[in-house]
Amino acid sequence: MRITNFRVRNYKSIQDSGVCYPTPNVTILAGKNESGKTSLLEALEDFNADRPIREKAIPIHRGDAKPSIEVTFQLHPDELGRITAQVAAGLKVPLSESMVVRVTKNYPGTYALDDEFISHLQLSPVPEMDGKRAEVMAAFEAVRSTYMTHHKQLGGLAFPTFDPMNPSAHRKTFLRFRQQINPLYSTIPLGAQTALNSQFDTLQAGIAELMAPQVSEQDLFLKKLVEILPRFILFSSFEDVFPSVVPINQLDSNKWILDLAVISNLDIATIRSSNERQKARHKEQLNIRINEDFKKFWQQDLSNLRIEWGDTNLHFWVMEDGEFYEPEIRSQGRRWHLAFYVRVTARARAGVDNVILIDEPGLYLHAMAQRDILKNLDDAAQRTQVFFSTHSPYLLESDKLERIRLVLKDEKRGTRVENKIHKVADKETLTPILTAIGLEMMDGIAHIDRINNVVVEGQSDYFYLNALAHLRENREVNFIFGGGAGNMPRIGTILQGWGCKVIYLYDNDKGYQDALKNIRREWLITSRQLLELPVAEGSIEDLFSMDDYKTHVLADAAPAARIQKNSSHEGADKVLLAKRFRELVQAGPVKLDATTTANVSRVFDDLKDRFAKYNEPAAD
Repeated sequence: MRITNFRVRNYKSIQDSGVCYPTPNVTILAGKNESGKTSLLEALEDFNADRPIREKAIPIHRGDAKPSIEVTFQLHPDELGRITAQVAAGLKVPLSESMVVRVTKNYPGTYALDDEFISHLQLSPVPEMDGKRAEVMAAFEAVRSTYMTHHKQLGGLAFPTFDPMNPSAHRKTFLRFRQQINPLYSTIPLGAQTALNSQFDTLQAGIAELMAPQVSEQDLFLKKLVEILPRFILFSSFEDVFPSVVPINQLDSNKWILDLAVISNLDIATIRSSNERQKARHKEQLNIRINEDFKKFWQQDLSNLRIEWGDTNLHFWVMEDGEFYEPEIRSQGRRWHLAFYVRVTARARAGVDNVILIDEPGLYLHAMAQRDILKNLDDAAQRTQVFFSTHSPYLLESDKLERIRLVLKDEKRGTRVENKIHKVADKETLTPILTAIGLEMMDGIAHIDRINNVVVEGQSDYFYLNALAHLRENREVNFIFGGGAGNMPRIGTILQGWGCKVIYLYDNDKGYQDALKNIRREWLITSRQLLELPVAEGSIEDLFSMDDYKTHVLADAAPAARIQKNSSHEGADKVLLAKRFRELVQAGPVKLDATTTANVSRVFDDLKDRFAKYNEPAAD
């Protein structure tokens, strides 16, 4: 069972989060501080059946608004079948395919199914009682028939009436009637006595069942569904550290031992056994396995976790450079990651449906160690869905931006989730994402084996030109992000020093005019190395016809009103639009119209001509 979407309403700063569509593996809630990332994770934790929605979730300034958490799950046919087998005698729809079911938890802790799902499964909204009433009426008629056969011997009393629609009105009547005729049982044959007692017992049991609270198919389905829903486990901090010592007689209750037993071959019975050879072999295998697994997710040093034990205590050690240290005296980042690894890995490998929620992982770790966290999360996500919040660019992988859901907050709408990051223009929210993209673009310098290099002004230029080169199957030119018009010569002159050919490609704007005035004077750059885009006072976006730009670049981020120039479009981040266009081109062929194709051809033809004449004497 996996989550397909969720929505939170009236929860702390959240009026309505909107529907968030997570990925099947890792979903990242990215946003600036105080945007509501933690509240979203806490709301998912409050969805668990073993806890009410926390009272502090009620909005401070809207006390009459009560929190609700709506989660939609995809049910496998086997899961659905197990539930319905306990609910209805025969399900009205086939179970050949997965189904989605939306469950809402309302404050303080009641669950509800959505009407569409109930209608689809044709679950009865009221208990099915007709069959039971018929059974009770049959019991009533049996008692009455036996009694009437012997009524003169049993006092000749009139037999009570019975209405199965109102059983409580008759329960005491039948009790009194049975008590009245009981002293006269000896006057009738023994077989009739036995039959009448049995029939009375059946009738009274049936009346009791009719009077008992009844559960409808809907209610029973919901009850059984909630019992098997995944458990949301929130790690808001990893301040716990490994204990230095655990008494042998407490191994069964110690959380670290239990978690290690899940992720390794640790066996408590073997540790407690009297077979010293078996214990020694187990200790060696245990330490090898734990460290082999842990080193997959921790590349920062060569330390090892060691487990040792005697007759009374089990000891944890962190071994570094041949010395043994207690875990709690190592660095905070080292301790944090060790706790992170054990807790998260154990919850992912526990063999039950868990959803892992992590609030701001890696706060104590440097950039490279944060990359190690991602390896651990990717491994956990092979078994269970993972959600984590962050504003660190080192936890955002530029080639996996589809994992990111932006968390935004404003005074009017409160906290909300945006599933498509390219539709957002809030620079503060996008800063870590753009930083991650910037880190990726530095990879361009790694391709200087292509001797023809073009330094471009902006991040958008980098993505568009790489995409257009891919369309043209042009692998001769290496595009490098120059960090802005003023910084481009610094990048280019380094490349020239490495023996590369370098051309500087500028937008047709004031930046290019400044370059003509200043760059040739301050740097060893010729006019032949300076090239502007073939658009009238425009930027890279204006290479596209307006139709192509709207269709292939803007797509669902298109403005309501027609814009005068592509580069004047506002309302979405241009870098993210450019990156998405490159991904679109890499995914399959994109057909550009004649206007766009002509503009793009001029750029690449100019570059080809400039590089062909690169070593010829320049006019200046």
